[in-house]
Amino acid sequence: MPDLVFASAGIAVRERFRQFNIVLPAVQKGGAALPGRIVPTGLNLSAGPRLQANQPMLFRAASSSPADTDNQRTLHDLYEAMFKDLIAAIEFGFNLYRKSAGLVDVVINGPQAMGGRLQGPDLDKLILSAPSVAAWIGPKTIMRDALAKGLQQQWSLLAGSVKVPGLPWYPSFAAFPGPVAPPTPNVPTPFASLAHDTGATSPAALKLAMRSSLRGKFDYSDEFFESLGVGFDAAVRLWKSAQMVKGVLGTGPVPNFAPPYIPGGKVLPGIHINS
Repeated sequence: MPDLVFASAGIAVRERFRQFNIVLPAVQKGGAALPGRIVPTGLNLSAGPRLQANQPMLFRAASSSPADTDNQRTLHDLYEAMFKDLIAAIEFGFNLYRKSAGLVDVVINGPQAMGGRLQGPDLDKLILSAPSVAAWIGPKTIMRDALAKGLQQQWSLLAGSVKVPGLPWYPSFAAFPGPVAPPTPNVPTPFASLAHDTGATSPAALKLAMRSSLRGKFDYSDEFFESLGVGFDAAVRLWKSAQMVKGVLGTGPVPNFAPPYIPGGKVLPGIHINS
């Protein structure tokens, strides 16, 4: 199975966030934000990493004053670092998931395969175990946890909706010359050819799931989640086209096999024994 290369979607994530044109509140003399500004409790905004000076900003400054532009840089650095680490965590978690996930409950009727569902480990636990976010502490963890839970919720919906739509996966099972067909691999097929709920991982659905999973307040969380949803959706659609479903071993009896009068027959009913 190919990796999900979510890091390449990082450009789309950041571009979507910039499209919101978020203008930061002005900073009062002495460095205090104007009333109404919500700063995530416990965050040390000055402790974030200083990223590339020529990088396009994620936010717009309230003015060109040194206080406002410094605030812009500080918030940019914080959110840029969060994007970077969470993108790496999603890629890490999904690529662990795909290594152990597989189809179950596929029904074989002669050459055709139908039904089934995708089964795998909990995606949120894999994301939370990623080295880039596992050691997070403080307010950022509510964003990490909401993202992981939201992705798990929506991916579970997609996985449960996966069905093989009567594909001719086992040509030899149309007239097999024996009492039982041995374990036989399916004809490789793109994941995109399987029936599944494409809307489960749409940006809107992902944003809603993440927002519903947020336990607390964090500035610009809606915009942040929507941007990650846009990137994940783009990466997954590319992955579906590249991912080949193969190695789904099918077997089953041939009820009509009765040599020498009937030297072969249709495999029915058939089952798959692994994927």
